[in-house]
Amino acid sequence: MLAASDSFTGWVGTNLRDGFGSRTGLRVVAANDVDSFLVGEATWGAVRGVRSAAGIALGTGVGGALWLDGALYRGAGAAGEIGHMPGFGDARCTCGQRGHLETLASGRSVARRYAELGGGPGVETDVGASEVEARALAGDELAVRVLADAGHAVGSAVLMVAALLDVGHVVVGGGLARAWDLLEPALLARLRAEPPVSGHLIEVRRAVLGGNATVVGAAALAR
Repeated sequence: MLAASDSFTGWVGTNLRDGFGSRTGLRVVAANDVDSFLVGEATWGAVRGVRSAAGIALGTGVGGALWLDGALYRGAGAAGEIGHMPGFGDARCTCGQRGHLETLASGRSVARRYAELGGGPGVETDVGASEVEARALAGDELAVRVLADAGHAVGSAVLMVAALLDVGHVVVGGGLARAWDLLEPALLARLRAEPPVSGHLIEVRRAVLGGNATVVGAAALAR
């Protein structure tokens, strides 16, 4: 394992492939979960047949991956990690640094910001992201604002990726994407406000494979 957030303390440097292989007697391929998610969506899902796309998973954290010219692009090992792109404020990220996209657009950060801004009982664990979504759907203006801020931040990150790679398709999944109707308007408004200088439109699609995307992608990578 090359790197990990505070959700997986003490795992950096662990050889997952050899560890599982020695225990199972099987050939093991170790892959990042969001890499697998994107491969799944590119193989059988929302961006099937698309030559190049970016994948964003909005879950406990924010993960990202790149599908370029019909293949997964890993770079030196951490390509596409959009969640740890800086320039999104000053809040501390799970990785220990500050101002990353993950501090605005993850399920954990949505819950934290809602509490900090006065919407919850005062601690992050009392109101989770799903409850923030439910309150937004019930008309809670603060909950709507926090989710819109998350969508706006994702839109900004998409614009950065498009500016660098001219990727015209983005697929968004993960648990927080269940609040798509609350995230999408702000995300699309951000894209319309500053379209790529290339003139190429960016098409953002919601993932269609759900929790199966990672499994499908992992199987495709192993194959």
